[in-house]
Amino acid sequence: MPLLKTALSILVLLLVGTFSPLAAEPKAGETTYRIVATDPGAGSVIANGEKLYLRISYESRVPVRFQIEAFRQEFRQEDAVTSSTPPYDAGRGEALAWISFSTPIRVDEIRVTAFDMEWQELHHETIQMIVTWEELEAAAERSLAEWVGPLLKHHRQVFDQAYDPQPQKPDTLFDLFFLFSFMAIPAYLFLQIKMLTRWPSGWRKYVIAPLLPIVPLCLYSLFGLGMETAYWIIFLFRYFPAALAYLMIVWVVKWFYDRRQRAASPR
Repeated sequence: MPLLKTALSILVLLLVGTFSPLAAEPKAGETTYRIVATDPGAGSVIANGEKLYLRISYESRVPVRFQIEAFRQEFRQEDAVTSSTPPYDAGRGEALAWISFSTPIRVDEIRVTAFDMEWQELHHETIQMIVTWEELEAAAERSLAEWVGPLLKHHRQVFDQAYDPQPQKPDTLFDLFFLFSFMAIPAYLFLQIKMLTRWPSGWRKYVIAPLLPIVPLCLYSLFGLGMETAYWIIFLFRYFPAALAYLMIVWVVKWFYDRRQRAASPR
């Protein structure tokens, strides 16, 4: 009985640990970034419709969007035209953001705010710089900084991948694997509980094995030290089919063992 109580406690911990990261808020410090360059620089005067480009170096544990805003004497300028906000991949990388005005204006502050996939604010950075948009007659074609072209191309690629109107359909094999992984979750939990509660004590030490790898992960999640939600879900989707397969193997071994015992016993 002590072994059974321990196993059931671990199973409850597994269920609690599974759902706890889903409700967790993003941790502070997950996303950091800085504006490493602007084109044009502070104090510049550009023609109406021209764009102010920002080069952003970031490090994030989650996919991140960047939104740019301009302020004049602490008032946000609503009539700005800004870059799109596709989600950049998690990890380290560089991003591009731009802002433009079609009418003459002078701004003195640029703010870049980072959001996650659910549009929850992660962080914001502000730089004090004066940029003026004016009606310039016969303005020469502007020469952009070397980094603008590659980052602008990458920005468009990120946008196309995020908003592809005709995404490729996953392969049939992927669909089958996803369906099997999804169905394995309730099947595993049902079989795990049934084998723990109804099998003889001698077999429970084998049945409890799939619960052991979950314990440290559950503890990490409960105390806020665990994996990101996406990584936790990926782990569960890959682990539950393997755990279910293990229990089925144990079930087959026990079935053959019981059959041999019945055959060897005198009638």
